[in-house]
Amino acid sequence: MSRHEPTFSGAMHKASKELTNAGKKLASDDTFRFIKDKAQAALEFDNLGKACVKASSRDHGPPKEKHVQTLLEACHHGTSSIQEILTHLFARLHEKDATVVLKALMVLHRLLRDTSSSAKVFQCVVPHMGELRVSRFMDDSSHESMQASQMVRSYALYMEEKLCVLRTAKFEYDKPSSDLNPRINRIAPKDLIRDLTAAIPQLEAGYKCTIRDQSVIHPTSVAAFSLVFKDLRVLYQTLNKGVLRLLENYFSTPKQEARAIFDLYKEYLVQTGKVSNVFNDAKDLLGQEPVELTTPPESFQQSLEQYLTNDEPGDMPSREQHQMDLKSVPVVPLEDLIGDLSDMNVSSSSGGTAGNTPEKPPAPKPKDELDDFLSSLEQPAPQAQPVTQAPQAAAQSGFGQGGFASQPQQQQQGGGR
Repeated sequence: MSRHEPTFSGAMHKASKELTNAGKKLASDDTFRFIKDKAQAALEFDNLGKACVKASSRDHGPPKEKHVQTLLEACHHGTSSIQEILTHLFARLHEKDATVVLKALMVLHRLLRDTSSSAKVFQCVVPHMGELRVSRFMDDSSHESMQASQMVRSYALYMEEKLCVLRTAKFEYDKPSSDLNPRINRIAPKDLIRDLTAAIPQLEAGYKCTIRDQSVIHPTSVAAFSLVFKDLRVLYQTLNKGVLRLLENYFSTPKQEARAIFDLYKEYLVQTGKVSNVFNDAKDLLGQEPVELTTPPESFQQSLEQYLTNDEPGDMPSREQHQMDLKSVPVVPLEDLIGDLSDMNVSSSSGGTAGNTPEKPPAPKPKDELDDFLSSLEQPAPQAQPVTQAPQAAAQSGFGQGGFASQPQQQQQGGGR
């Protein structure tokens, strides 16, 4: 046999490789994806199952709002409906299509954020937090899907951290409500320190849900980023206000508690630098000027540290001086962190990059309200107005005082996929 003549095993290997490539090409074909979605929806015998499949369909972009609303309304019918929805969503998390998994995570995010039954949703999700561990997820059907897979892994980790904060604080610090500011002002300092410390990992996980380094922007990744950004801007403002409240009586605080406040203040300075990048990412997508987040002078930190190391009360700043120094800590209004997300372009599935958005003139300062970004994306015309949702009060969601049932610490069974 000539050495140039192909062997049987070589021919089989080549055929297998060609078949794999053909399968990947077929899987990325929009018509095939549409047919597969229709077939899966037809196999579901209940309306909630159909809504879950359609909300997490393979077409690029955010989940369709009408299917999300169907699921949100079903959450009001009790725990059994919530558990049924979660069963379908967790099944979608086992799919190998990055778009499907991303949209399933987004639907879960919406169920925790946009329903007055979010406490019940949380209680049903916590025993199954291991379903969110997708550290090995990879959709290699296309370059775009591979980059979306990175968002899947980051987003799932973010959702896990979000649930951990809810379990610790029993309050939604990343959700705008009429109870947010009273909660920060009323809660005991040691409890506020605990809650804000628990929120740091959620902020850190949110920073990783970025599309800054992606060469091709996946539309569903942009939609997922917008949901995370909604959380982060409120959570950072909570950290900002919480640190200010803790610093008000810093020099009359026992040293052990003051040490915890000082450590939290230093962490706040670190988070200010990191969160600025996230705001810049959002502003780059919008073509608007980024928000400039400032930090107090170094002398303020030195005076805080001096209190911990000096036992002589006469060397400490007076209360009046401390109040003046405290004014150097900037208060970040929520309206400065919002921006108008309605013009974000996620309709193109290829060719775009995070850094090539054409420049736009600065927009006027928006009102202190949250835009429903996902609704605006479904409008065919870019001029469509987003639907504004009123903030849900914590008491309505069940996370308020007396409305939240403590969850036992459960061992998570991991295992990446």
